[in-house]
Amino acid sequence: MRLTASALLLTVFLALTARTAAAQARRSCGVDRWPVKVWADKDAALVDTVPVAATVQMLASLSVPELVYPENGRIRPHEFRTYRVRAVVERITVEDDGDWHLVLSEPGAPTLKLIAELPSPECATSATLATRFRAARDSLRRVPRRGTVDIVGIGFWDYIHNQKNGARNGFELHPVTLIVPIR
Repeated sequence: MRLTASALLLTVFLALTARTAAAQARRSCGVDRWPVKVWADKDAALVDTVPVAATVQMLASLSVPELVYPENGRIRPHEFRTYRVRAVVERITVEDDGDWHLVLSEPGAPTLKLIAELPSPECATSATLATRFRAARDSLRRVPRRGTVDIVGIGFWDYIHNQKNGARNGFELHPVTLIVPIR
């Protein structure tokens, strides 16, 4: 069977489009320690889910671990802890991977910042996590501009990469599992 030039061109175009779509689907849920970010890493079951009270200032002043960050494992002790932080939601943006990226500040000290991320429920690895991520997003929708929240999330060391409005040490709350609007 002989293909005309236009049929061949169309076949190549469709094949490249399918390959690109497949690659984007694989990337759409994130990179850089993604299993840790969505609580699906090999250490996930070891995370203490009882929240420890913390502040933006406290978490932003933790010492940076001097080791290679594992792609599918956690760094002791902070990534094995769940934190509850009262903070002002300064800004919300949607990342390419579907995460809701929150810039939090210390109440009364707006220059002290910390990033928290709510993964897309579609990127959750279980129905339970998808429900938690969706519920946290629904709660966030009720927070007024520059509103105060109690936010619960698991500690996460992000690579330091000149991220705007993040803690200088790269510490984040990722994933966020609960948001309670305060005012």
